[in-house]
Amino acid sequence: MPDVLTQDLDDVLARTRELWPALSGGRVLLTGATGFIGTLLLESIAHARARTAADVRVVALARDPDRLRTRLPWVATAQWLQVVRGDTRTFALPAGTIDVAIHAASTGSPAELAVNPTDVARMVVDGSCHVRDVARAAGAHRLLQLSSGSVYGTHYVPAPRITEDDPGQPRGSDGASLLARAKREAEHALLVAASPTTPAVMIARGFALCGPWLPTDYSFAFGNFVGAAVRGEPIVVSGDGTPVRSYLYASDLLVWLWTILLRGTPARAYNVGSEYPITISELAQRVAAQCDGTVRRGASPVPGSAAGWYVPCTTRARTELGLTETVSVDEAIARTVRWWAARASRDRFRSTRENHA
Repeated sequence: MPDVLTQDLDDVLARTRELWPALSGGRVLLTGATGFIGTLLLESIAHARARTAADVRVVALARDPDRLRTRLPWVATAQWLQVVRGDTRTFALPAGTIDVAIHAASTGSPAELAVNPTDVARMVVDGSCHVRDVARAAGAHRLLQLSSGSVYGTHYVPAPRITEDDPGQPRGSDGASLLARAKREAEHALLVAASPTTPAVMIARGFALCGPWLPTDYSFAFGNFVGAAVRGEPIVVSGDGTPVRSYLYASDLLVWLWTILLRGTPARAYNVGSEYPITISELAQRVAAQCDGTVRRGASPVPGSAAGWYVPCTTRARTELGLTETVSVDEAIARTVRWWAARASRDRFRSTRENHA
């Protein structure tokens, strides 16, 4: 039986098959190849190449190519893939033209943001502009900028789903607010510089996401909860559990990103996320229920306090591009748990074999 990710990629291909001819024979620039989204995009391209006639070539930018090869061993023998070591602000592109670019590079770890938030924020803007300039020089006609729902600033329950025209903006002086403002500034920098000689820019503002390859030891509640459950540890809710999120699963995410890249309206932002809200506390309980786990909450809700709200309105993506959300949060939990559990089992088996070799 195919594993979870293979089944997901089959679904993605079935829903995007008509898009791949536009990429066949072309070359894609992908930044952030070792990140959650970058890894999924590479897996999606490899899957499409293996199952269709789409001859898509890729230049993938990574700060640590060895990490990418460890994560995806097939990269070492993929003749259609060039892995380039570099920083988004300074990298040089190998010779040849580029047809489309996807700027999916992450903005540094929480630790990096805590140490030097100003530098990380500056990297977001300068890196985006450099990616655009490199893509333009190589002849790219489309650029997908992966931004974030954080550009809308803080919202609290009760609230409507957040639209692309929401006037909110980050106002704090903390690292997360600086980063969110930098993402908005990067969007603006790309759009104001638009001209007939620059790639058409589409913006995908990602909200909370989930699925295979989502880190289980990072700043993502979904991933941390799944990681704890797979390891047989209690699921720890660090706060009071009242913030509200929504989670778009990896297969839906990939369909949305490929569609926005190739069919989105230039100079237009699209929210990318689920419209179905769930509190962090409820998410923890649902993960625990699927894994026979337990939940520990760090604090009790304070009566009258405002809970954070981070749920997008995706009407624009649905009506303009025909995009849909097909995986419920419970199914997303089940698939992510199965994938990480299978991977942990393979890693344990590999370690045992190496120890006895």
